[in-house]
Amino acid sequence: MTTEPLAGGSPVRSVYFVAAQDPEAAKAIIAAMMAPNEKIEAWARLPEAAVKALGLKPRDFTHG
Repeated sequence: MTTEPLAGGSPVRSVYFVAAQDPEAAKAIIAAMMAPNEKIEAWARLPEAAVKALGLKPRDFTHG
């Protein structure tokens, strides 16, 4: 997620790990909590072992 500060300045990037097979589904899960000044990108697929290590169930997410 990239947040454009309302008062100006450099964008702030936040990483979320999402337990979803489809990148569009992962983006939709995070988009549900976004503010209007934020945009979402799917960067890479999280390996199943990482999903398990993070304790994520389907459609769960965690901030990285």
